[in-house]
Amino acid sequence: MEAALISVAFVLILLGCAFVFLPGLPGPIVAWTGPFVYFAFSKAPPEEALPFIGAGTLVASGILALLALAFDFLSSWWGAAKFGATWRGGIGALVGAIAGPVVFSPLGGFIGMLIGLAVGPIVGALVGELLGGRGWREGARAGWGTLIGALAATAVKLLYCTGVFAWMLAATLADLL
Repeated sequence: MEAALISVAFVLILLGCAFVFLPGLPGPIVAWTGPFVYFAFSKAPPEEALPFIGAGTLVASGILALLALAFDFLSSWWGAAKFGATWRGGIGALVGAIAGPVVFSPLGGFIGMLIGLAVGPIVGALVGELLGGRGWREGARAGWGTLIGALAATAVKLLYCTGVFAWMLAATLADLL
């Protein structure tokens, strides 16, 4: 039973890591559910359970997961605003971040989705700014800021998910030794 729970935990963590590359999907939350599932369903007595996985560490890592998710939603807006976008550019970037991966996915599945993730917010911010009466230069600048914000969010979420993977791996290896 313990081996099955550990396997499920690692699958959830890896799934969370894959979700990191898609905007709006809760990759950090899915990764956090890995250790949580182990903790919640393990029938092992405390002296035989995996070390480092307890209520305190789960609460702390859960808070970090929520912060990473909040950063995901705020960073594109912040990047666009920092580079001079209006609210129209921000909305366009958000629509582009959602539509881009869908539109580009036929070009090659996951690779197409990544291309769409990079191109969608830029095009969305540009179109939003152009519809608001601003020029190409301002629109392109807003799009660039949106991309920088999205890349920062991806980096933060990936850092969190790899940290959860390392945490679970350390707990598993410590239990084996």
